[in-house]
Amino acid sequence: MAYVQRLGALAAAAALLAPYGTQALFIGGGLTILSRNSLDADFKAALNASLSYQTYLGLAPEDQIYWIAKSSDDDDSCRGIDAAGREYDLDCLNEVPILCTQSAPVSTSKFADNARAWQVTQYVGNKRVTGYRDYHTWKFRGLRYADMPARFGYSAATAKFEDEGEVDATNAGADCSQPIGEVKNGSSEDCLFANVWTTHLPRMGDKDHPKKPELKPVMLYLYGGGLTSGSGKNPNTDGTNLASRGDVVVVSVNYRVGSIGFLNLNDGIHRGNYGISDMVSALEWVNKYIAYFGGDPDRVTLFGESAGALGTHVVLGVPKAKGLFHRAIMQSGPDGYPSNGKILQYPYYDSLKHNYATTTKTVLREAGCTNATDVVACLGKLSGFDLVNLTTNANGIVVDGIYLTYHELVVNSSSASVATNVSVMVGFNRDEAGVNIDNYPSNTTTLAEYFNTEVGNHFSMPSNASSILRLVNSTSFPGTAALSTPAGVFDLAVRIATDAVFTCFGLAKAYSGAKHSAFKSTYVYQFNRTYQTSGYTRPWCIPPKTAARPNGDPDGEYKKCHAGEQMVVFGTERRGGAPDRDGLDVPFMGLVVDYWAAFARTGEPDPDREALKIRGHWSTLKQLEKTGKWEKVDPRNPTLRLLQWNGGQVPFVDGDICKALGAGLDVLE
Repeated sequence: MAYVQRLGALAAAAALLAPYGTQALFIGGGLTILSRNSLDADFKAALNASLSYQTYLGLAPEDQIYWIAKSSDDDDSCRGIDAAGREYDLDCLNEVPILCTQSAPVSTSKFADNARAWQVTQYVGNKRVTGYRDYHTWKFRGLRYADMPARFGYSAATAKFEDEGEVDATNAGADCSQPIGEVKNGSSEDCLFANVWTTHLPRMGDKDHPKKPELKPVMLYLYGGGLTSGSGKNPNTDGTNLASRGDVVVVSVNYRVGSIGFLNLNDGIHRGNYGISDMVSALEWVNKYIAYFGGDPDRVTLFGESAGALGTHVVLGVPKAKGLFHRAIMQSGPDGYPSNGKILQYPYYDSLKHNYATTTKTVLREAGCTNATDVVACLGKLSGFDLVNLTTNANGIVVDGIYLTYHELVVNSSSASVATNVSVMVGFNRDEAGVNIDNYPSNTTTLAEYFNTEVGNHFSMPSNASSILRLVNSTSFPGTAALSTPAGVFDLAVRIATDAVFTCFGLAKAYSGAKHSAFKSTYVYQFNRTYQTSGYTRPWCIPPKTAARPNGDPDGEYKKCHAGEQMVVFGTERRGGAPDRDGLDVPFMGLVVDYWAAFARTGEPDPDREALKIRGHWSTLKQLEKTGKWEKVDPRNPTLRLLQWNGGQVPFVDGDICKALGAGLDVLE
C-alpha cells in the first residue's frame, strides 16, 4: 500500500508515494488523483502553503514534482506540478509522489459519514484496522486500548493488536458506567476504548513503523466530570480541528469513573484507583501503537480539563507512568479544598483506611453488603449502572502503594519528583466557579448567607456563616468594599470560590514546581475570553447581547466560567453550530490551537513563526507580534499568559486574595 500524508490544514489535498510512476494505483478513502482542471488561483495558493509545509518539515525537497492526472484517458503524456503550481511534462515511468484531492464531506457535531466510500484500512500491529476520513482528518473510533478488567481490577494495555485479524474502527465504543451514560447513549463496564484523529498515515506495506521525521506530536485527552462521569466522544472535545490545524495526532480515551473506577475495599487486593490504572494503560497503548497512526511516541502530551486535569495531575506523580509522556496540560484542575475557614491542598490523596471508613462503608451499606462474607461477590449482584447510581458514588483518590506512593504531587523537590522530564502547563478560566452558582443574590443577601445557600453546597466551602467570616475579615480581605451591592456580593463570592478551588493552589503548584525544578519547564495561563457550552452554563457566563453583536459581545463584562475553554482549545465552536460572536472567535480558537499544538510539538507554547508563515496562519502571527512571547514561569517574577484577543504576559493574579485565604504562592514550600 502507498504512503499517505495529510498536507497540513489543506483538507483537499494529500500526497501518495506511487511505485513506478503508475497512475493506475488504487486510491481509497475518498482520494482521487488531482486534476489540472482543479488548479484555480485559490487552490494553487492553498496547495503552495501545504506543499511548502512538507518541505519545511523535511518530508519533501524544495524542487519536488508531483504527479497530477492526465488530461484524458486517451492522453499518452504525463504531467506533474511543483509546490508553486507550475506544470511540467514527465516521463511516465518516473517514480514521484502522486498529488491527490479528496471529496469526503465536512463533519459536524451532529453529522459524520463513515460510509465505505470514505473508509481506509491501516495495519496496527498485526491487525487490519478500518477507520474513515472526513474533510480534515482520518478517524479511528472505538479502538480497544485495554481488555475489560475484572470489576475492581487494574487494567493493562491490550496485546490483541499483536494477533492477526480485522478491527472495525468506524464507531466509538460505549462510555464507562455512569449515572448519565445509560440514560443518554449507553454505558458499560466494557468501556476502555480510544479514539484517534490523525493528519498522517504512514507506509504500511511491510507493517514497519515509519521514519521518525514523519511522525506527529501526540495529544492524549482525559475528560472531566468529577471522576463520576464523562465521555471520550464528547462533541465539544472532538479532535478533528485540533488535529488538522495543529498537525498533531489527537487521542481521547474512556476511563472508569465513580465506584467502578475508585471504590477502595481495603482488603489488600482491591485498593481503588482503577480509573488511574486506565489512564496509565492508555499511555502504554499509545506508546506501543500510536506510530501506526502517524504519532510520535517520544512526544506525547497528556492533557485534560477539570477532573481530566486532576487525572493529569495525579499521573504526573505515578511512577508507573514515568517516561510514557513528555508534556502535561492541566486545564481548570481543582487544586484547592476549603474547609473550616482554611484552604487545603487538593488533591491530597487519602489513606486506604480513612477512605474506606468515610466512603466505602457508606457504599456497602447502600448496596446491602455491609455484612457480606464476600464483598466483591455481593457488589457483583449490582450492575455497573446500579452501583454508580447509589446515593454515594466513590470518586476519591488514595495512596494505594501500586500507582500512588505519596499523599500529593511533589512540587517542592526535584529529587522526589517523577516528572522532572515533563514540561507542564497549568491554567484556568477567570471565573471558574460562576457556572456552579444557581441564583443571583438579592438586595439584602450578605456574603456569608450567599455562601451558605449558593456556594458552599457546590464547592465544599465552609458550611456556616462564622467560617465564612473567618475567611473574609472585613478589615483585611480584598474586595469587601463593594459588598453593599448584590453585584459586589456576587463578584466576591465567585472570586473567592474560584481562587480557593482553582486559582491559588494552581499558581502555587506552578510557582513551586518552577522554583524547585520539579518539572522540565512550567507555563501558566488564564482565559479571559471563553465560549460556554450550551448544556453547561448560567446567564452570567454568556456575554451581553447588543444590537451590533446579537449573539453576545465578548468585549462586555461576563463571567469566564468553568468549561468555557473546551470548545476554544478543540476549535469546535463552529463545528457545533455556534456563531462567531464578534468575528474574532474563530481567529482566537486558531490562536489557542496553535499555542497548544506548539506545546505538544516542542514543550514550549510559543509557536514557530516560520511554520505559521508557510501555513498562512496570519491572524496568529499578528497576535504574536502584538503580544510577544509566552514566557515560562520565573519564580523571581512569575507571570502568566492572559488568553484573550490582544492578551499577553501579566503578573500572577489574585495574590492578595490567595494570601488572605492562606494559600499564597509559598503555601506548598
